Amino acid sequence: MNSPFDIVILGAGASGLMAGALLPKHYRIAFVEPNAKIGMKILVSGGGKCNLTNRRVEPQDYLGDPEFIAPVLKGFMPKETLAFFKDVALEERDRGKLFGKHSAKDVVRVLEKETSHCAFFLGRRCTDVEKQADGFVVKTDKIRLTCKRVIVASGGLSWPVIGASDIGHRIAQHFGHTLTPPFPALVGLTVQKEQFWMKDLSGISFPVRVTCKERVCEGELLFSHKGVSGPVIMDASLFWSKGSILVDFLPDVSVPSLVVASPKKQPSSLIPLPKRFVKSFLEALGLEEKPVGRYTKEELTRLYTLHGYSFSPAGTVGYAKAEATKGGVCTFEINPKTLESKQCEGLYFLGEVLDVTGKLGGYNLQWAFASAAQCARGLT
Repeated sequence: MNSPFDIVILGAGASGLMAGALLPKHYRIAFVEPNAKIGMKILVSGGGKCNLTNRRVEPQDYLGDPEFIAPVLKGFMPKETLAFFKDVALEERDRGKLFGKHSAKDVVRVLEKETSHCAFFLGRRCTDVEKQADGFVVKTDKIRLTCKRVIVASGGLSWPVIGASDIGHRIAQHFGHTLTPPFPALVGLTVQKEQFWMKDLSGISFPVRVTCKERVCEGELLFSHKGVSGPVIMDASLFWSKGSILVDFLPDVSVPSLVVASPKKQPSSLIPLPKRFVKSFLEALGLEEKPVGRYTKEELTRLYTLHGYSFSPAGTVGYAKAEATKGGVCTFEINPKTLESKQCEGLYFLGEVLDVTGKLGGYNLQWAFASAAQCARGLT
């Protein structure tokens, strides 16, 4: 087979574009991308400013196999990302998050420039990949491309409005890969009937601590018309699939100490949280608004669940609102030194399509860039 391309990259998102940018320029590279523009998810990320990376990135910031994640991250750390995007003005926010100062378009422009030597087939949706004796045939809804190697950088299922699909998962399964079932991640959670009182608090937010399966997340909780959201809930959703989560609504203040210090005060005046929340919380627990000094021991125990309110979410608000997809191609079937499939020579998987998902805060883009760099080094 006379292949017009050395490499076809499925997906012109963060991982695919970075791979194309870092691969040797003598390679004949083609991109197949369902959208009419490149970098669509980058453009909408971070509220249109793109949370490019984080100052501090460790394997424990991810859900996945740390022994697979660690060497990939080590090969391309945030300092390498910052060096690559040196012409993009950045601003640092809380917890080491680095955002574009002006627009996510600045990030895409850098990647566009660095992949200008590549061929782009935009508005083409990959439908299948077939292995031939000396390469691959990539089928799309409009054309067929032949190549020596295929890099699957098609992402996950989140944000279907900008072209997300399961093509990467289907290709993996076609070539004998095991798939960890995908699930919406970095997403708001819906509530069951017992917590419907939360929906009436839509728009209220404040910092809390959430524990989910021994993982502790801290940050802002936002009550929504469907349940709970905000950065801390989105982080917790990474580790939740079913069962309960535990919320400390007042992690930095001791409610028992407040009660002892001011027994004549009522909870809505005593507790330094939005009054609307406190009153709804009391009603949900069957507690009266009265001086806390008049509460029985059993009533105080219920009040103190402000520090450990346990509930089981009904589910998530779904892929349409999810920032990422957890699950995907099992990493024990991928070579961590090259990102090449152990099942099929010449087939590679990058970024979100793999069973590796980071917290909010630039971790997933850093994983996309790091996995792309690891793959490019392996093909150099």
